[in-house]
Amino acid sequence: MPEQQKEVEDMEKFMTVLMDVKVSLGRQNEKLDNLLDIKQKVDETYDTANKAANRSAYNQQAIEKMEKEVKRKADNDDVERIVKDKDNWKRNMPAWVAVALSAIALLLPYLATN
Repeated sequence: MPEQQKEVEDMEKFMTVLMDVKVSLGRQNEKLDNLLDIKQKVDETYDTANKAANRSAYNQQAIEKMEKEVKRKADNDDVERIVKDKDNWKRNMPAWVAVALSAIALLLPYLATN
C-alpha cells in the first residue's frame, strides 16, 4: 500500500506539473496571438506610412510646379501698375493732341509766308 500511495502522490505531482505546463502554454499562445495581431497592425501602419510618403512627394512636386507657374504670371501689383499706365496714357493723350495742334497752328502761318 505505501508503494501505491507513493504512485498516487507521484501521479498528483505529475498532473500538477502537467497542468502548470498547460497553463503556461496557454499563456504563451495568448502572447503569440497578441504578437501576430501587433505584427499585422505594424504592417498596416507601414503601408499607410508609405502611402503618405508617396502622397507627400507627389504633393511637393505639385507645389513646386504651381510655384513655377505662379512666378510666370503677373501678381496683382503688376496688373494694377499696368492698368494705371494705360489709364495715364489715355488720360494724357488729349492734352498731347492739343499741344501738337497748338504747335501746328503757331507754325502754320510762319511756314505759309515763306
